[in-house]
Amino acid sequence: MQLLEKVRETEFLGREFLVWLWFRADMDRGLFTLGEKGAAELWFDGKITLQSENEMGMETIICAGKAPNMKEARFALAEDKEIIQAAVKLVIGDNQWSFVLDSTWMNFKTFKTPRVMQETKDDLDGIFYEKMFLIEEAVSAIDQIFYSFIKLRLSPEWEDRERPALVKWISEGK
Repeated sequence: MQLLEKVRETEFLGREFLVWLWFRADMDRGLFTLGEKGAAELWFDGKITLQSENEMGMETIICAGKAPNMKEARFALAEDKEIIQAAVKLVIGDNQWSFVLDSTWMNFKTFKTPRVMQETKDDLDGIFYEKMFLIEEAVSAIDQIFYSFIKLRLSPEWEDRERPALVKWISEGK
């Protein structure tokens, strides 16, 4: 099977993940458990791109703003649009990252890490490794959250409780 065929078969998972991520961030005040690593705070940060396909072709909607509930984006979800990208803020301890998550490839765009503290200009290797550590910390956190989503998505709890609550949350966006 070709890579693009595999992506097409599973791309719904990335879209479901972004909707669930927004839902859980809204319902749980942005708090996500990272297992042994503690907790992270995550929220959608001002820009969401949604898309749907109809008889006229693809329709893309970009909602941008500072309102925490993003009323237009919630309305678009209720009208069967799917999230394809979302700007996200992630906080772990004193560190804060911002990036855009893409649902098709589950990749990061416009990734901004916390500032690397530079003790001396002579330690360029140290600066590089610190930056890589900060990138890995955020990627690992999103991996852990995605793992929690997949585990829930495959469990009976998804159909019994989580999915109905998610559908209700979406419908309340109208």
